[in-house]
Amino acid sequence: MRLMVELANNYRIGPLSLSEVAGKEGISEKFLGQIMHVLKSEMPITSVRGPKGGYKLSVPPSKIRVGSILGVFEPTGLTECVRNADACRRSSICKSRAVWVVIDKIVRKSLQSITLADLVSKGRKKNEKRATARVS
Repeated sequence: MRLMVELANNYRIGPLSLSEVAGKEGISEKFLGQIMHVLKSEMPITSVRGPKGGYKLSVPPSKIRVGSILGVFEPTGLTECVRNADACRRSSICKSRAVWVVIDKIVRKSLQSITLADLVSKGRKKNEKRATARVS
C-alpha cells in the first residue's frame, strides 16, 4: 500500500524509481521489486525507462480503490468459509458464518470507498499538522 501511496503522491510529478521509494519508506528495494512485479500486472502502473525512469500511475489516484489494491495480494473474505462455503462442512448450519458474511461485506464496502487520493490527502493533512506543531 505504501508503494502505491508514493506513486499517488508523485502522480503529477513523474515516475519514481524503486530505490527512491525504498529510501522514503524504509522498505527493501528487492522486496519492492517483488511487489511491483505483481502490481504491474493488476494495477494501472506504467514503467518508464531511462535515467529519469521508474514507475507511475497511469490513471488518477482518485480512480484507484484501496480494496482493489489489497485484493491483488489478499483473498477476499475474512474467513475461509466466507470465501468458499464448501470449505467447511458446517457452513449450511453455522450460526456464526452469517455474522462473518455481514462483517466481510462491511469491510469490503469500506475498503472500496477509499481511494489513493484519499490516502494522499490524509497524509498531507497529517504532515501539515506536524509542521504547525513544530513551529508553535
